[in-house]
Amino acid sequence: MVSENKLLLSFLLELSEALSNYGQLRIQEELPKLFCEVIKADGCAVYVQKINNYILHKQYSSSASSHFASSWRQIGWNLSTAAVYIDAPETAGRYFQGGIWQRCLLLPLLREDKIEGVLLAGWAGASPLDGLLQEELRLLQPISQLLSDIYCTTHLITALKEREKSLSILYQKAEQELENGRRQVSLALHDEVGQVLTSILLQLNILQQSEDLDYVKGRLGGLSHITQQTLEEVRRISHNLRPALLENLGLQAALESHIKEYTDSTGIAVEFRHHNLEERLPDDVEIIVYRAVQEGLTNVARHAGASSVMINLTVKGNKLLLQIEDNGKGMEERKSSGLGLLGMEERVKLAKGKFWLLNQKDQGLTLNILLPLV
Repeated sequence: MVSENKLLLSFLLELSEALSNYGQLRIQEELPKLFCEVIKADGCAVYVQKINNYILHKQYSSSASSHFASSWRQIGWNLSTAAVYIDAPETAGRYFQGGIWQRCLLLPLLREDKIEGVLLAGWAGASPLDGLLQEELRLLQPISQLLSDIYCTTHLITALKEREKSLSILYQKAEQELENGRRQVSLALHDEVGQVLTSILLQLNILQQSEDLDYVKGRLGGLSHITQQTLEEVRRISHNLRPALLENLGLQAALESHIKEYTDSTGIAVEFRHHNLEERLPDDVEIIVYRAVQEGLTNVARHAGASSVMINLTVKGNKLLLQIEDNGKGMEERKSSGLGLLGMEERVKLAKGKFWLLNQKDQGLTLNILLPLV
């Protein structure tokens, strides 16, 4: 028992040191060989869960005639959440493909009591673990946890790094768009509104000095027309910031207006189906849905090669479901940077909603958004 304890402790120490020296990605490559060297095994393989199977991830064998199955399904044996050591040659051999195996160790890789993978080690003869009682295999638990951290969190780390990169790009794009928006508003106010207001002010100063009432009345009519045009320009600028129809009449009217303008300008037919939109929705929900429809339709016009779009908007209970489905070529062939969709997804997530895409090559794309209303 003491020798087994020393053996397992030695492996744990070497594994920890290797992890510090190599880093996580390299230790994934080296670990099966390291395990064999320390625990005197003849072969070692690591299987990692993918969908509903455990796929061979890394392997090492001291014999060219020893082979591991490419997936756990080929082995066909259930896994236990506890470490299992098998010293019966007939049983041990069932876990391998080729070679003469007399002993094997199955060490599950657990995360939150769920099996995410398994380490399979084999011996062609006697093993240093011979004589180790089944309950004493609990000494392997720290090793199991460390292996789980090595092999089962890499995809999470990679996904987080990719998401961080995407968010960084999105933030830069948002900052650029915000600055461009400010510049456009500033130019519009200066070039259109500012100059007209200056003209109105000058004409009013002239009229104040005139004693000819007929002349004043005539000029006031012109000033009234100019003022009305200026008001329309301010409304246009305001509409670009937040649509007046959305503010005053609600989501349904704003979407119907936008869809009509879209169809008139692109020639793409849009069918808008809606259910239970009689009452006003929370402001943040209305703007998320409106901008999502804007972005979705823009993507269709730019990238989809579609001739028609179906928009379904349904309120049921405390949930809202938006679906935008086109009959285009699907997302695979599109050359969009995807930042519009990424921004849409982030807005939905901030509202504690769900965002997902259903993509069919040559059959179109369906954009789905589910938002809570409370």
